[in-house]
Amino acid sequence: ACRALVDELEWEIAQVDPRKTIQMGSFRINPDGSQSVVEVPYARSEAHLTELLERVCEKMKEYGEKVDPATHRKSYVRVISHDGTKMDLSGVKFDGDVTSSLKFACESIAEEYEDELIEFLSHEAENVKDRLCSKRTDLCDHALHIPHDEL
Repeated sequence: ACRALVDELEWEIAQVDPRKTIQMGSFRINPDGSQSVVEVPYARSEAHLTELLERVCEKMKEYGEKVDPATHRKSYVRVISHDGTKMDLSGVKFDGDVTSSLKFACESIAEEYEDELIEFLSHEAENVKDRLCSKRTDLCDHALHIPHDEL
């Protein structure tokens, strides 16, 4: 669920026009008459990421559950592509129970790890999925056998 959440957030960020900006800073007037307002790119801004976190879990209804035949480990895969292309859905379980439990897990992760998600995604960090889902948290510990960051 953590990895699906990060995939969706990264995809949404990539869809934002890189020229779109947002004003940040104080709107108070300084003693010299100037304002401390700066324009920053909207994509990856705290306002943008907070807005995404509020609605990203709705996308979990576009996922199904797939069981690896060799390891019997479950993972979540997209059943509806972003661009509408046909997807290989062999072995994918797609029903209300799967999507509602995934949506609930997504909302729990987004709420509990909101600060970490914003921290990692506000900069174009490498391997956000591994760093957040496996190293910083124990959510996907099985995905990588990597020692945890000291907090």
